[in-house]
Amino acid sequence: MTIRVVFHDNTCDTIPLFILQLGIDCKKIKMFYRNFERRWVTVGAEPIRRAAHIAVPYESSERRAYQTSKSGKH
Repeated sequence: MTIRVVFHDNTCDTIPLFILQLGIDCKKIKMFYRNFERRWVTVGAEPIRRAAHIAVPYESSERRAYQTSKSGKH
């Protein structure tokens, strides 16, 4: 999925949605277009949700089983 953005140098482009938060955090994106609201959102001028997987780090026990053989290989 892609999203339309305006960079701080006023150039427009379409970027993959998963890069949006990185562009906002790096202060490269000035505005982006919210399709479901059919409007442009100005970064810094109004609240913007962070993606849940970015805002909250994974904190749970490891579920993978690691087995070590006598040769030291996994």
